[in-house]
Amino acid sequence: MRNIFLLLMLLIGGAVSFAQKSELPLNSRPLNSFNINLLGDVSILSVNYERQVLISPTFILSNKLGLGYHVESCFFCKIEDPNYYLTLPHHLTGNLGRGSNFFEFGLGGTMFIGDIPRHYLLYSIIGYRVLPLRSGKMNFRVFFHLPFLDPNHFDIFFMPFGLSFGVSI
Repeated sequence: MRNIFLLLMLLIGGAVSFAQKSELPLNSRPLNSFNINLLGDVSILSVNYERQVLISPTFILSNKLGLGYHVESCFFCKIEDPNYYLTLPHHLTGNLGRGSNFFEFGLGGTMFIGDIPRHYLLYSIIGYRVLPLRSGKMNFRVFFHLPFLDPNHFDIFFMPFGLSFGVSI
């Protein structure tokens, strides 16, 4: 009788362990990342720290702060001695998705330090990102942004898209 009871306990325990969800728990996703942006956020190149806030398994808030540079430019003319600008890109975006694939939307801005007519540009962001489920893995983001002001007033060449990659920790 005792052997039958033990056999039943093993069978029930095995069935319960196979019935568990295979998804990782919500709090196991890495929340911090270091990224490099190319051409995005009104910078030629920037290095960024990003922090995610998990609202639910399908919605993540993301905020970012970076340091980059841009150069004075004119699309149809040549500038003999261009000015170089230090940029401070930042954003707050919402990310809708499942697993590691997310649709991104939100607001971003870049502050310019240097001899420039205007020192701040605000823009909307829409994009796609891959956020890993485990720490130490690569993340990826491609995005488009549209400024609320005409970027020609800034003496910079505004690229409406960007590419970002980095590591999540």
